[in-house]
Amino acid sequence: MAKENVVKEAGGGPVPGETEPPRNVPADGAQWEYDEAVFAVVAMIPSGKVLSYGDIAELLGAGGPRQVGKVMGRGGSEVTWWRVLRSNGTMPAALQPLAEPHWADEQTPHTDTRVQMKLARWIPAEADHACIDKVAAALPIPKRHPRMI
Repeated sequence: MAKENVVKEAGGGPVPGETEPPRNVPADGAQWEYDEAVFAVVAMIPSGKVLSYGDIAELLGAGGPRQVGKVMGRGGSEVTWWRVLRSNGTMPAALQPLAEPHWADEQTPHTDTRVQMKLARWIPAEADHACIDKVAAALPIPKRHPRMI
């Protein structure tokens, strides 16, 4: 993410019971790549909560589950990848054993085979939606579909 395309949000920290919005949001008029936008949304997911690939695409109003999955594959260890999974709460078999310790540490509701999506899915607050909308507006996609969640 280029520094000239980012502004720091001012604020006094999170309100109790709410998640902290991302520190980096696009500057007015900045354009972000899809990868940057996906990683910005992933960074907002609080500890112990998850989103599906499709949830992220819906929040951004662009792309789909496969595009988000490809972006996550490029993210490396710097991204909280264990918080993004399939809509049925599973991960690719090779990643499952690596994700389980993170889920346990963060007390993410899960069974031996999957995350319990009904309990663990993150529902963004209005302040979170405002940040996500600003990220989505920085995408160079002319016809963004309205968010569904």
